[in-house]
Amino acid sequence: MKLFSNIKGDIMGGITTSVIALPLAIAFGVVAFAPLGEEYIAQGALTGLYGVIVAGILTSIFGGTPGQIAVPTAPMSVMVTSIIATLLKDPEIAALGENQVMVILVLVSMTILIAGLLQLIMGAVGGGKLIKFIPYPVIAGFMNGIAIIIFLGQLRPLFGVSKDTNLLAIFSGSSDFRYETLIVGAVTIVMMLTAKKITKAVPSSLVGLLCGVATYFAIGTFFNPSLLQIENNPLIIGYIPSSFPTPKQVMNFFSVSSLIPLSKLTALLLPALTLSILASIDTLLTSVVTDMVTKSRHNSTKELFGQGIGNIASAAFGGLPVAGSTLATMVNVNAGARTPLAGIVNSVTVLLVVLFMANLVQWIPMSVLAGILLITSVSMIELESINLSRKKSALGNLLVIVAVTVITVAIDLIIAVLVGLVITAFLFIKEQIGKNIVRRMYTGDLIRSKKVRSHAATEILEQKGHLIKIYELNGSLFFGTCDKLLAELEKNLDSFCIILDFKRIHTIDLTGAQLLKQIVNRVHEQGNFLAISYLDMPGDEEKERMKRLMQDMGVIEAIGPAYIFPDTDRAQEWAEDVLIQTELETAQIPPEKITMQSLDIFKDLTPKQLQTVEKYMHPIELKKSDIVFKEGEPGDKIYFILSGGVSVIAKLSQNGRVRRLATFGEGVFFGAMAILEQQPRSATVRADSDTELLYMTVDDFQHLVKKESLLASKMLLGMARELSYRLRLTTIEVRTLEE
Repeated sequence: MKLFSNIKGDIMGGITTSVIALPLAIAFGVVAFAPLGEEYIAQGALTGLYGVIVAGILTSIFGGTPGQIAVPTAPMSVMVTSIIATLLKDPEIAALGENQVMVILVLVSMTILIAGLLQLIMGAVGGGKLIKFIPYPVIAGFMNGIAIIIFLGQLRPLFGVSKDTNLLAIFSGSSDFRYETLIVGAVTIVMMLTAKKITKAVPSSLVGLLCGVATYFAIGTFFNPSLLQIENNPLIIGYIPSSFPTPKQVMNFFSVSSLIPLSKLTALLLPALTLSILASIDTLLTSVVTDMVTKSRHNSTKELFGQGIGNIASAAFGGLPVAGSTLATMVNVNAGARTPLAGIVNSVTVLLVVLFMANLVQWIPMSVLAGILLITSVSMIELESINLSRKKSALGNLLVIVAVTVITVAIDLIIAVLVGLVITAFLFIKEQIGKNIVRRMYTGDLIRSKKVRSHAATEILEQKGHLIKIYELNGSLFFGTCDKLLAELEKNLDSFCIILDFKRIHTIDLTGAQLLKQIVNRVHEQGNFLAISYLDMPGDEEKERMKRLMQDMGVIEAIGPAYIFPDTDRAQEWAEDVLIQTELETAQIPPEKITMQSLDIFKDLTPKQLQTVEKYMHPIELKKSDIVFKEGEPGDKIYFILSGGVSVIAKLSQNGRVRRLATFGEGVFFGAMAILEQQPRSATVRADSDTELLYMTVDDFQHLVKKESLLASKMLLGMARELSYRLRLTTIEVRTLEE
């Protein structure tokens, strides 16, 4: 979408959004710098504003979600708080004396810069797709923990006490509090909640801000004039310089770089990675919501690229890290914004406030910001995580949410995320181990391949088909499921042929590959066969990766490349062919060449009638892959197979791939619909090998009907009997599958 295609809506959206972004940026900046003490409150507020100004413009220009607004968010500010608090406890940095704070702020900016670089890399490698797989319980627990941290952190400014005051002392009455700040904060909260119910035209945070500031000045005017002093007043933000943002952190880095140990720089990688992932998740979730409202589609790669550039620049200018804000973005698009221009207008508006209205911003009471953040923190609680506590089926997810929440609040944000991922992985492995790797097992006497065979061959399969075992596998073949598969297969290692269906196998590890080699060796020791289907599938990345691993581990060599089939039907057809041949050899039955007289369809005909039919038969010889007829051609012949075989194939309309629907072996007929319906061919038939056929035309059959009606009736009866027999076998297979 062009930048100036929606000027009126974008200007209105940008200005309206700045009303939301301004107090939140100030509040989150104050939260981020809270560990440094009250003297850094104003600098924290300015840092939040610089994040909106610098990163906001760049993410709008280079991002991939038109209308999205990037501002400092709760997770970003709490991450910065955690980093600062950790660095303050570091004895090496504490030993730097007066340079301690500058070094800490430089290291924070470097963390943000590295996070921005990681976002660029994520965008380049398609990380937007991977981030979507971060488990919901980990995100929910993390967001709940951040909400609690923000909530608890704002109780002190709400009550007007110092950051060192114990919260229990406030509620137990052993510590004094300022009633003025409590009243101001309460008014802010009440007015925000009331404004949400009365109107959505004016942002509730703006209503709360204005009412809270008015209450503060009213109390100062009529009851406590000391509140109206700017100097040494811990209850307000304090002096904010009206200065244009400059890349000061770059110069600061060069001035203190000699003081920073190399070990401190490498220690920034983990928090930077966490920061980049959280920012990317927050942003892409907002992008999805934006798409739903604007009926558009975001570009996740471009969005991560824009976010990365924005955070790199914000780090250089001393700003907070930013991410796509759902609240600010929804205000923006609902006000009519649709292009990146709105984000630019939002940032420019905040810049104008910093340059020309900083003397007003400095009077914003801390208790007003506390009230805004208390409402914000409550709204951040993942309600779905509370609902999970009432569902027994979700106890595992609830465990992850509670663990991440508690560790986030009590220990560390990064540790919380890592622990959450570990617990989630453990629960996933436990769930996979609990699943049965064998989805279904069936034998070849009940469910056969699609190959239509003669009655004699079919009878052999009815008697001996149980020696063919097909195992449909499901899930992942890894160390957690190998024992179950081995236990299942050990029951039938003496089977003539075992077919492992890999259609639903998604991955295999080294343990699974070693297990397969062990199974293959044990099957071969007994002189039997093992085949694998749905492994040789060109174009399927999962199957190709599995096949490469199995080749590297020697599994393919142990099985034999000839026993790797593209689908289970071909594998079973091969096993049936070998079983039939083996049974015939065991019974010392010599192979007989099939003639027209030995076809099942003609067994009720007298020798004289056979001679009559033979006059209407036409021989044809085909080479492998020759086409008998194509889909859509006129159905004018019925075919009888004397040797070889053919396959019925059709092209799938969805992807254009060719699929084999059935095969016909020697001694059977096909193409009977031409005589019964006289409709065009519904599929293509192709020779699987060198094949000998006989065919009769529809005209010849019609001539038989007129001249030899009894003979034609016997032929139709033979066809009907054969088709009925095939239908009965299909019914048995369907019933077996259902059971």
